[in-house]
Amino acid sequence: MISLFFQSFLFLSRSAVTESFTGMSGFVFVLLCSFSLIGSYGAYADESPEIEIKGVNDKSEKNIRAFLSLSKEPCDAPQWRVQQLFEKSDQQIDKALRALGYYQPVIRKQLTFKESCWSAKFKIKPGLPVIVHTLNVSITGEAQQEPVFQRWLNNLPIREGDILNHGHYEKIKQDLHSLALDYGFLDYVLVTKQLIVDQTGHSAEINIVMDSGVRHRFGAITIEQSILDPEFVKRYITLKQGNEYSSRQLAKTYNQLAASPYFGKVSVQPQTNVEGVQVPVNIALQGKDSHDLSVGVGYDTNIGPLGSLNYQNFRINRHGHHFALDLQLSPVLSNAEARYSVPLTDTLEDQFTFGLGYQFERPNTFKSESAILSAQYLHVYQTTWRQNLFVNITYDNFTISDDTQRTKLLEFGGNWQYRQANHPLRPTQGYSVDVMVSGAPDLLFSDVGFIRSRMIGKYITSLPWNARLIGRSQLGATISQQFEKLPARHRFFAGGNESIRGYNYKELGPRDSDGIVIGGRMLAIVSLEYEQFINDEWGVAAFMDIGNAFELDQFKLKRGVGFGIRWLSPIGPIRLDFAFPLNESNDSFQIHFAAGALLS
Repeated sequence: MISLFFQSFLFLSRSAVTESFTGMSGFVFVLLCSFSLIGSYGAYADESPEIEIKGVNDKSEKNIRAFLSLSKEPCDAPQWRVQQLFEKSDQQIDKALRALGYYQPVIRKQLTFKESCWSAKFKIKPGLPVIVHTLNVSITGEAQQEPVFQRWLNNLPIREGDILNHGHYEKIKQDLHSLALDYGFLDYVLVTKQLIVDQTGHSAEINIVMDSGVRHRFGAITIEQSILDPEFVKRYITLKQGNEYSSRQLAKTYNQLAASPYFGKVSVQPQTNVEGVQVPVNIALQGKDSHDLSVGVGYDTNIGPLGSLNYQNFRINRHGHHFALDLQLSPVLSNAEARYSVPLTDTLEDQFTFGLGYQFERPNTFKSESAILSAQYLHVYQTTWRQNLFVNITYDNFTISDDTQRTKLLEFGGNWQYRQANHPLRPTQGYSVDVMVSGAPDLLFSDVGFIRSRMIGKYITSLPWNARLIGRSQLGATISQQFEKLPARHRFFAGGNESIRGYNYKELGPRDSDGIVIGGRMLAIVSLEYEQFINDEWGVAAFMDIGNAFELDQFKLKRGVGFGIRWLSPIGPIRLDFAFPLNESNDSFQIHFAAGALLS
């Protein structure tokens, strides 16, 4: 059915291309056809057995279905096996309800076989719940004085008067185990762990006592490696001899070493079986191949077919310096860049980079060549804020309309990025902000002075029925007394993917007296998108984009609408959009393809 969907969709897409749909009629036709195909896919889905459970709340029903072996059997399962599992269902339902505090359920059940499938019905009276009448959880030993343990005791997952939940009882024991190891109480003992249930009186008593013992500390830290300078490797190590033992610090050190580009195999082993409170730690490191080469071909909606090559050398020397070379070729945008990076005080979050690059860009609106010599300082704040400060010496040769300019600049600037999301690939709640400010003084080296700022913001929020709302905005402004000398890459254009999708790449913006787009000082774009997932992998979307690049005295709002298909593929989210302009445009519609997370 999936292949039928794609074949039909591709047929519709080709038809749309050959017949050149114009206006909203073509948009509505393709949208309705797509929804009907998706609906037909759901209609032809395989039939599954019906298991009806009545008489319990949603939480109990969910737990019962998780316990029921019967729920895993398909329609074509042998009748004898379905009957056998149906007979065992009483015990499984009883276990599921006991876990939630209901010890005396009354169960009525019925099993029916039809020609195409089987079905089962369960009518349950859960009875009175067991209530926690007594709750005693205490800590002795050195941990008794630790604030983190006191805060935990004040926020236990269960209280006196609550319905007994076996999961909460187990969670208390597991939390104590985790806290003890996290904070170095390696000899802790659960002196008492009791759960006493009085089924007749519908009451329960919980008694848990932990003796933490004394807190351990890190002993000698031994590092075995011959790859890099020992002092450089120590930058990754957050463990210090004499500090209080912490499994979180062990994990942090391991993660930093494993995430580095230098080490292929990482082992961080505490020697917890030694006598005393000092815990030695042995760290063993093996290097990965210092050279990495990748070649790719693909297609980008904005710039067409492209080829790419990336080479990296991660170990120029024993101090962790690394070199990278990136090449990208396409009909519209090509670039080459070489970078030499020097890690600073924190190898993961601080580095200084020298770069040399060349860029050629030729959309329908201009032609531009740029040579860039750069120096950059990158710093990451708590993994969410990224700051990149830079100084560029640039030479631009560009043609806009019939005007050709050659401009050299000494440019200073910074880029700040922030990202917060509840899931890395398909967040249902999150936002990101990307701000760049740059400028060049109109003196010394620079041929033209300017100040330029640009902000991109994205926001995602969840909606009922497995849907989400996605908002996107772009704002930009440039101040310059000699705008005609300003290179094309410092002007604002609109149109294309991640812009106003109903229009060509950089098709929109202020025009000169001959009607040729020359770019603008200002940019304002707002996009709103509704995304509805039909199952765990496939979804559809509808969107509207509005805005333009403009001058303060020449503002023409451009609008575009469209719909799309969403696929959570094994390699990440993939988006296919069909966008239609609502104002005058060079084309009647655009097709956009994109991959990767929205908040990247």
